[in-house]
Amino acid sequence: MKVFIFLNSEGGSVSCYRDHYRRMREQGDLVICANGGFETARRAGVRPDLLIGDLDSLGEQPDLQGIELRRYSREKDFSDFELALRESEARSPALIYVYGALGGRIDHEITNLLLLASSRCQAVSIEDGLEIYHVVDELHLRGRRGYICSLLALGGPCRVTAMRGFRYLLRDEELRPSSRGLSNIVISDEASLSVKGHGLIAMVIAPS
Repeated sequence: MKVFIFLNSEGGSVSCYRDHYRRMREQGDLVICANGGFETARRAGVRPDLLIGDLDSLGEQPDLQGIELRRYSREKDFSDFELALRESEARSPALIYVYGALGGRIDHEITNLLLLASSRCQAVSIEDGLEIYHVVDELHLRGRRGYICSLLALGGPCRVTAMRGFRYLLRDEELRPSSRGLSNIVISDEASLSVKGHGLIAMVIAPS
């Protein structure tokens, strides 16, 4: 099972989210909207299974029939995305896709990336021309020749044990929060890397 999380996207490409969702969705997968992500999903033509958060960004009289609601106070300790992410993790999915993590306030963007890096599951943030992977054990990239790939150890030290298909190869090297993994290039139609530890983010950026 996969989980698809829609966030309140101010600058994201709804057509990108829609196309990716339609390619990846299979029977038995779950769609969660975090608060205003309900509007993002609605514009993408997607109806959620679960709506979670303080529900203060839904607009007037949304059609919520048949949708499970998980309502929290506005005076809560965690963001709507974190609530949706923890709910997703509790279901032990094979993969979590996130739409709309970027494009809002800068503090929200940074927090969303840190939450992605702290996830207990493999998670991917999808934007137009950008995929942000939380790497758990291994990352395999196909059809990404010419893409930039920046490795960011947002969750603290982790060790890259093997790489192939990249211009610059790290060989059993520890990455810490620094610029060491910035701006690598994918040079093969199939590229991969293996890691030990947690909190590594791979930002895969389409060539301009």
